[in-house]
Amino acid sequence: MKIKKINDITIYYRDEKYLKILDNLENVKVGKVFKDDNRSKVSLFTFQGEKLVFKVPREKNSRKWQRFLSIFRGSESYREFRQAEKIYKAGLLTYKPILAFEKRKYGFVVDSYFICEYLSGETGTIKYLEIIKDELDKIHNSGYLHGDSQLVNFIIDNRHVYIIDSKFSKNKYGKFGARYEYIYLEESCPKDVEYEKNDIYYKGAKGFNSLLHWWGRVRKKLKGKI
Repeated sequence: MKIKKINDITIYYRDEKYLKILDNLENVKVGKVFKDDNRSKVSLFTFQGEKLVFKVPREKNSRKWQRFLSIFRGSESYREFRQAEKIYKAGLLTYKPILAFEKRKYGFVVDSYFICEYLSGETGTIKYLEIIKDELDKIHNSGYLHGDSQLVNFIIDNRHVYIIDSKFSKNKYGKFGARYEYIYLEESCPKDVEYEKNDIYYKGAKGFNSLLHWWGRVRKKLKGKI
């Protein structure tokens, strides 16, 4: 990762050539919009014949608590750049990070966006459950956790599996952490996933997962009353 600072703006990038994107960003022709809501905007564009994805984390750019945390940990876009680098260093596949932009005011990040390589494969579905499970095994065997192990957070291209939208981190929880990720994967598909379900780690992870679901329902009811 290279870093360039201009007053209250910080740019993280892989290669000098990608800085040219910023010179004409307003005139970049959008090829396709994948998502456009109050949480984020994700779109496709082409730069020098290369397909790239442009992501704006709207919600995390604007939420007060997220802005406060950005003093210490940087923007969502910066963290996504770092996540991709960590995945590659672990010997796994993801999209190549191209550029992350963040603007600060009084130390808080008030605007950011992330540009990465476009992956042309298929979004994970039940059809690819077996190879996605194998990829999750590989992640765990490398000492890491995916962080959001739903089927849709994997891209399959010619039998290669790419990790996307993860909170990739070292596994500090051992088998408990691995079991929880299998449970999370299983919840995202209408089919059982084969893994150890008779040990104490599974029971603990299952109990923790049930607690999170219960708390989610309670929070929803409280918000409704408020």
